[in-house]
Amino acid sequence: MKTQTYFLLIFLLISTAVFSQKPKAFIGISAGLSSPRSDFASKDFDSSGAGFALNGLNLNLMYAHRLFYNFGITGCLLFNSHSFDSEAFRSEIAADTIDYTLTVVPKNWSGGGVLAGPFLYFPLGDYFNIDLRTLIGFYTVYSPEIVVTGQKPNGENFQLSLLKYNGIGFAYDIGTTVRVKFGNASYLMFNADYFSSKPTFKDVNWIDNNGEIESGTFKRDISMINLTVGLGYAL
Repeated sequence: MKTQTYFLLIFLLISTAVFSQKPKAFIGISAGLSSPRSDFASKDFDSSGAGFALNGLNLNLMYAHRLFYNFGITGCLLFNSHSFDSEAFRSEIAADTIDYTLTVVPKNWSGGGVLAGPFLYFPLGDYFNIDLRTLIGFYTVYSPEIVVTGQKPNGENFQLSLLKYNGIGFAYDIGTTVRVKFGNASYLMFNADYFSSKPTFKDVNWIDNNGEIESGTFKRDISMINLTVGLGYAL
């Protein structure tokens, strides 16, 4: 009987320590700058992984749940959109095709993902707290559709079309959030994240200068630094 009472007291103490910590959970939405890195930002046409991506937008919806005082589980839905550097792309093609008059009309890179993982929670008084997190998950991305038109030195017109294609792959994110409390349960959120994925693009089609469709399968490095600001709420 004493043993049962002893374990019951331990259970109650642990439960009190865990569940008395407030707030238990946070939810928030943020938006801001997404800066492409590495091959994704490369403007080197000789590199098969060059993405010609410019700075863009990151939007994310995040939920974090504390299991213990300094530890919990968090997850997020994220979306990215990046413009395509048509001028750099045109210059790179022109350097290879020698004095061709070219026009490049692209659309944007766009992608989204679902990630989850552990986070560490550090309260800094009543009005500030910091999260450190490592997330893993999946990311899907759509390449821009690109149409290149031009005129050869002999006056002959040509058109090259790079069709829109989709890839999916494993992704990871390392980041931090600083929350500043205002009101009873509202927070201003400042986020900084490094995100990386290497999605596989299968059966990609493109139309060559002869109007014939070619296809192939490849991987591409998609890396970016996301700096966002948003609003959060404590649950």
